Amino acid sequence: MSIDEIVNEIIQLVRARDTNGGHFHQEPYKGDFFRLFIAAWDAGLLKRTGPNTLKLDSLISIVGDRDPTIFDGETWLMLCAAWPEWDYAWANAKRDSSLDDGLPGG
Repeated sequence: MSIDEIVNEIIQLVRARDTNGGHFHQEPYKGDFFRLFIAAWDAGLLKRTGPNTLKLDSLISIVGDRDPTIFDGETWLMLCAAWPEWDYAWANAKRDSSLDDGLPGG
């Protein structure tokens, strides 16, 4: 997935969760966002620095340019807390072939 595709889906999911209700930590909500995080990781968008990255600061900037109203809801705040946690955990996870399930990211 490209940066544009991932950001567009994030914006759509944030809008949907804020409109339809439900808590970020409920499934499938959190899982939907995590799948996008994994897509960004697998595309190499979290492994580097610079303008073509989806580290949290870049994500905030890109989303802010496209739809700053997203920042008003609770879902965005929860995603901003989770995104760097996932990034840290994924970057520091001990990768072992016995843990590789063949799915994206793992």
